[in-house]
Amino acid sequence: MEKNEIREKAEQRLESFGYAVQQFEPEVTFGVNSEFLDTLQQQIGRPELIRQMKAGGIKNTSPFYWQVTFSPTIDRQEASGSGMSEGEEQPGSDDEEIEMRLDMQGRFMEMLNPRSIVPLQVVNRPALASIFDTGEGTAEKRLSTLTDSLLTQQVIIDVHRSSRRMQSREGTALSRLENSLKQKRPFRLLEKDIFKMASYYLSQTGWETSLLRSDTIRTGRLGNSNISTATVRYEWTNPVFGKQQKIDVRLMATGGLIDVSSAYSLGSREGTSYRQIWPVLRNALIFLFCLAGIIIFFFRIRARAIDTKPALIVAILGGSAAAVAMLLSILPQVNLITDPDGWTTSIMILIGVGISGAAASLAFFVFSAIGDSITRQHWPEKLNLYDYLRQGMIFNKPIGYMMIRSIILAFILAGVLSFMLWLIPHLYIDISQVFLHEQALWPPFYLMLYNGWAALSIVLGIFLVLGGQAYAQTKNKVISSAIMVFACTIIAPIVGSYGPVAQEVLIAVVIGMTLVFIYLRWDAVTLLVSYFLFLGLIRTSTGWIVEGTMDGYIFAFFMVVMGLLFLFGIWASQRGKEAQALSGFIPDYVEELAQEERIRQELQIAREVQESFLPVKTPEFEHLELAALCKPAYETGGDYYDVIRLDDNRIAVTIGDVSGKGIQAAFYMTFVKGILHSLCREIESPAELLKKTNRIFCENANRGVFISLVYGIIDLDKQEFYFARAGHNPILHVDTRTGKVNELRPSGLGIGLATGSPFDDSIEEITLKLSSDDLLILYTDGIVEALNENHTFYGSHRFNNLLARQENVSAADILDTVAKDVNSYIGHAKQHDDMTMVVMKMKK
Repeated sequence: MEKNEIREKAEQRLESFGYAVQQFEPEVTFGVNSEFLDTLQQQIGRPELIRQMKAGGIKNTSPFYWQVTFSPTIDRQEASGSGMSEGEEQPGSDDEEIEMRLDMQGRFMEMLNPRSIVPLQVVNRPALASIFDTGEGTAEKRLSTLTDSLLTQQVIIDVHRSSRRMQSREGTALSRLENSLKQKRPFRLLEKDIFKMASYYLSQTGWETSLLRSDTIRTGRLGNSNISTATVRYEWTNPVFGKQQKIDVRLMATGGLIDVSSAYSLGSREGTSYRQIWPVLRNALIFLFCLAGIIIFFFRIRARAIDTKPALIVAILGGSAAAVAMLLSILPQVNLITDPDGWTTSIMILIGVGISGAAASLAFFVFSAIGDSITRQHWPEKLNLYDYLRQGMIFNKPIGYMMIRSIILAFILAGVLSFMLWLIPHLYIDISQVFLHEQALWPPFYLMLYNGWAALSIVLGIFLVLGGQAYAQTKNKVISSAIMVFACTIIAPIVGSYGPVAQEVLIAVVIGMTLVFIYLRWDAVTLLVSYFLFLGLIRTSTGWIVEGTMDGYIFAFFMVVMGLLFLFGIWASQRGKEAQALSGFIPDYVEELAQEERIRQELQIAREVQESFLPVKTPEFEHLELAALCKPAYETGGDYYDVIRLDDNRIAVTIGDVSGKGIQAAFYMTFVKGILHSLCREIESPAELLKKTNRIFCENANRGVFISLVYGIIDLDKQEFYFARAGHNPILHVDTRTGKVNELRPSGLGIGLATGSPFDDSIEEITLKLSSDDLLILYTDGIVEALNENHTFYGSHRFNNLLARQENVSAADILDTVAKDVNSYIGHAKQHDDMTMVVMKMKK
C-alpha cells in the first residue's frame, strides 16, 4: 500500500475517535514485531513460519505493520482555548505522541497513547449508543439531545455493581438512562456495558473478534485528573503456535477511546542468557583488540615504521563515510520544521556526529597505519593492488581482473549465506527494521557509505592488523588463518542479527572462513571490494524479495553500480596495462629507514677505520709505563692521540682535538696524523714540527677548521720531556711523592688559526726534567668538561685532586680510575664531547 493511503486511513480513524487531526503531524513508517517473530522462528522453525504466514495460518497477529506517528503541532497554551475543562490532557504537550498501527491490508489494529492524550471530543455518542439494546439509530438520536457537559457529569463507570440486579430493577440500559436523567442521579456503566463499548471499537479493527474471549476490566484515572477510565482485556491463544495474545481497550466513561494495545505471551526463549552474555563478551574482546592496536601503533611510531600520508587519506574517507552515514540515519527521526527546538536539536546532532566522525577517523588512521606497516613488512604481496591504487594506476589489467573477480566472489558469499539459512531451519533472522527506505535519508547514498566504512573496518582490523601481526609472530598461514576466522566469529561480519547464539556463531565461522580464503588466495583490495559488494547484495535484498517493495529503487541503483563496475573490469582487463608495465611502490618511511641503515653502516665502517688509525697497542718500555683512552661521543670523533717510537730511547707522544665532531672532524684528524707521521723523524724540535704542520694544514684545510695539539718527545736516557703546545689543554705533571700537580702551559695558537709569523712566533717549546714515579697526563677537554644530569662540568679541580691521590699505582690503573670516576659523575646524562687521555709514568 502507498504511504499516502495509509496516512489517510489513519487520519480518518483517529478523527472518528474524536481527536483533532489538524493538531498533529503524521509520519508513516513500516514496522515489525521482531521479538514475536524471533520466538516463532526459534520454536517452529523459519520455513514453517513462512509457510503458515503464506497460508494465512497466523490469525489475530500482525508481525509486520504500518505505523503512523502523530506528533503535536501546537503547544498547551494554544490549546487552552479549545473548551476543555481544566486538568484535561491536551495535544501539544512535550513528547506527546499517538501511534496508530495498521496491518498490511490497512486495517486499524492498535492505537498507542503512552501519555494518555484525551480526545478533543470526549463524548463519543456512537460508542455510547452501542450499549443500548434498541433499534438502529434510536439510542444515538436520544443521546444527541443531551449535551456533552450533561453526559460528562452524568455518566460514570461502576463495574463493581451487579449487572443482573440493576437490569432487573431498572430494565434496559436506555430505561436506566431515562430514569437517571429524571431522578438527576449518575448513569452507571456496568461491566456488561463496558464490554459492549469495547466490542464496538474492536469491530472497527482488523482483529477477528470471534476468536477473542473477554477476560477482565480494570478501572483507573487519567493522570492527576478526575477522568475515570476502564481497561477491557481480551485473550486468545493461537492453536498453531500455542502463544497467548492479550488485547487491551482503554475507554472513558463518555465513550472516548484512549488506546488499543496488544501483547504476546512469548514465554521463555531458548538461549536468552547466552544472547545477553554474548554481546558483552564480544564488546570486551573488541575493546581489548582496539587497546592492543593502539599499543602496536605507538611501538610502530617509535620505530618510525608508519606511512602517515595514505593513513591520513583512509582516515578522512572512512571517518567522513561513517559520520555522513550516521547523519543520514538520524535526520529522518528529527522534524526540524514542526519541532520548536529544531535548531537546538540540529546543533546537538551536528556536534554529536562531528565527535563520532572524529573518533572514527582516529580509529581508521591508527588501524590503517599499523595495518599497512605490519602487512608490508611481513606479508607484502597482500598490498600489491593497493599500491597500484595509491599511485593512481587504476586503469590496468590487474585492477580489471580484480573487479570482475570481486563481483563474482560477492555473489558467492551471498550464496554461502543463503545456503546456511536453508541448511539451518531453526536459525531465526532478527528483523529490527524491514526496509532500508525507512532507515535513512537518501538510502542509496547511505547504503554505499555505510557498507564502505563497515567493509573497510573489517578488512583493516581483522585481516591487515590482526592477520598481519599473527603472521609476523608465527610465520604460519594456518595459524594466522585460524586467528582471523576467530576474529570474524567475534565481530560477526554478516548483515543482520541471527539466533540462537550457537547457530549465529556457526554462520559467522563459515562466512569468516570464506573471507579468509579470499584474502589468502588473492589480496586485501579484492577482499575489500568483494565484502563491500556482498554487504550491498544482502542489505538490498528487500528490494526484490518483497512484492511492491519500497526498496526497489535502492536495489536497482545497486545493480547499476555493480553493472558499471563489471563493465569497467572488462574494459580495464582488455585495454589496460599489463602488470609488468606497472611500477612498484616503496613507501617513504621504507626508503628513509634504508637510507638511515646505509648511513649507520657507513658510520660504523668510518669508526672502524678511525680506530685502526689509533695505536692498537701502546709500546712497552723498560723505564716508562703508557696507558691511553679514546672515547668518541658519536660513531666517529675528532680526538686523536698517538705514540711513535723514534728510536730505542726516544718516544714521540701527541694528543689533539679537531674542532667540531663527527665525520668531518674524523677526516681532519686522519689528515693531521699523516702529517705528523711524515715529519716526526725528520724534524727534531717539537716547536718546528708544529710550525711545519700548521703550514701544511692551512694550505689544504678549509678556513674555520682548527686543531689543538700537544706534541712532545720523551728521552729516556736523559729523563727529559721536551714539548710544544698548539692551543691545547695544559699538560699535567704530577709528583706522586708530594702529591703536587703542575699545569704546564707553554704558549701557542691552535693549528689552522693563523699562518706565518703570528703562529710561528706564538709557539713555545719547553723541557721538563723527570724523576721516578712522575706522571705526565695529556687529555682533551671532553674529560674536564663532561656534564652530569644537572649540566655541571666535571671540572679541572676534581680531575687534579683525583690524580694527586694516585700514589704507587700503575698508569693503566690511573687511567681506569679516572674513567670510572668520570662515568660515575656523568651518570645517565648523554656524552656530548669526545674524551681522550694519555697517562705516562716514569719507572725506576
